[in-house]
Amino acid sequence: MKSNIHPNWKHDTNVTCSCGATFLTGSSLGEITVDICSKCHPFFTGEERFVDIQGRVEKFKNRQQAATQGTGKKQKKASDKPAAPQKSLKDLLQGEKVRLDQTV
Repeated sequence: MKSNIHPNWKHDTNVTCSCGATFLTGSSLGEITVDICSKCHPFFTGEERFVDIQGRVEKFKNRQQAATQGTGKKQKKASDKPAAPQKSLKDLLQGEKVRLDQTV
């Protein structure tokens, strides 16, 4: 095993949750801060609780609201382009025949 390449292991690392709970564990870090732990996680507590630390849901709702109100970027609609008249298969084949005759 090579020497001086492995991090120093600390057996008494203090983990602090945003809910206030703390516990000790082993880690190469001196102190760890977490957003959610087993004391406040809905799976362990049985309570339905919404956890959004970084405001991602609010950001998504704002974007969704802007899109529905039309305040965001202009979205292209199919009605913006003029509809080209549809050609029949006979017309398409005649056009190809004329094009081939012109090249010969």
